[in-house]
Amino acid sequence: MTPRPSELQEAGIPSVTYREVLTSRNVPQLLLAACLSRLAHGMLLFVVVLYAIAEFGSAEVAGLSSAFLTLPGFLVSPIAGAVLDRFGALRAVAMDTTASAVLVGGIAVFSVLDRLTPAVLYVMLGLFSITSPLTDGGIRTLFPQFVPDAAYDRANALDLSTYSVIEVGGPLVAGALFALSGANPALLTVAAMYALAALSLSLLRGGTAKAGADRGVARDPEEPEQHLLRSAWEGITYLLRNPTLRGLAASYAVFQVAYGMLVIIVPVAVGGHVADEASSSRYVGVIWAVLGLAGGTGALLAGKYVRAGLERRFMVGALVLSALAVYPVSALGSLVALGTGLALFGVMEGTVNVSLMSLRLRRTEPERLGRVMTVSISVNLIGFPVGTSLGGVVVDNGSPARALAIAAALALAAAVCARLLVPKEG
Repeated sequence: MTPRPSELQEAGIPSVTYREVLTSRNVPQLLLAACLSRLAHGMLLFVVVLYAIAEFGSAEVAGLSSAFLTLPGFLVSPIAGAVLDRFGALRAVAMDTTASAVLVGGIAVFSVLDRLTPAVLYVMLGLFSITSPLTDGGIRTLFPQFVPDAAYDRANALDLSTYSVIEVGGPLVAGALFALSGANPALLTVAAMYALAALSLSLLRGGTAKAGADRGVARDPEEPEQHLLRSAWEGITYLLRNPTLRGLAASYAVFQVAYGMLVIIVPVAVGGHVADEASSSRYVGVIWAVLGLAGGTGALLAGKYVRAGLERRFMVGALVLSALAVYPVSALGSLVALGTGLALFGVMEGTVNVSLMSLRLRRTEPERLGRVMTVSISVNLIGFPVGTSLGGVVVDNGSPARALAIAAALALAAAVCARLLVPKEG
């Protein structure tokens, strides 16, 4: 457990200000690595989608590219936590950020040489995806190891505050950079961010092995290590046996199919209203930034009103309203309607996420929480790459309005799953 400031003072460890935290040993390097890797990851999805649509003229290729960027990582992520514990978070995250820089830079090089076919793009994105869960899960575990005790609470708060900023800023930066400089410079910028994150991690000094103890998972040295696949399998079987987790996985996976479709639908829909490619990319970035900001607002509001016993009701209601936001609101035929609908969708998405997290935490045995969280998040998000692939096919063979209607139907199906499959009490 992380000590509170009052406990630190009682132990003779003085509390520090945010300014002092930013000058503490290892904190600047670690925060920089965390921010750069997250911003690069947040930009990459949008850069890849915009690149595929501009370069190959195909929403289907864009959808499959998004699927290869995310699906392999989701499939292997149940063992990511075990890998981090077994081999060390610093080594794993440094390896992933370095590999990410090489692979994304390689995509840009192939593109410059006019050798980037859809098949090559899929392979390189798939390789990128396989190791990405190491950074997603590992960067957080580095804080207890490298940040001084007196600075830990405030360093943790600074780190958490970057999530919402990057969620909003990532699409904006990606859209603006793509519009101003083109696809290849945007890809090289993402690669450079990963390389700088790896370099920043190499500057960390004097880490400790206290992370496991702080999480309450210290292992008896006499106890044999459990096989990685067995550890992951136990988390999966626990999820399948738990009615609440099973119902949440079904509902949220369907909802993520709808969300994945929107990632492909929005650039195509914006392109139908804005002929200029550069302006279209900027509008896409702005719309996704608005959605991210609305999602943060929805999460804050939900955190104020969602209470134990009400999560399921809020989740079902938010899913129904998210469907209406997608269709008919977003499909009314103008950029204003599209932006308004997606902003409403973002507010509802934030409510869904808070309700989901509350239910998952409240109905999971504490001693299994870490392993179950890793597996549950992976299963819940498995619908996203399915949605990007489906969105590309539907848009290429129909229209954005038709695709929005299908996405709305999926959001309604997610509401039905939550209502029927998630028990009132667990």
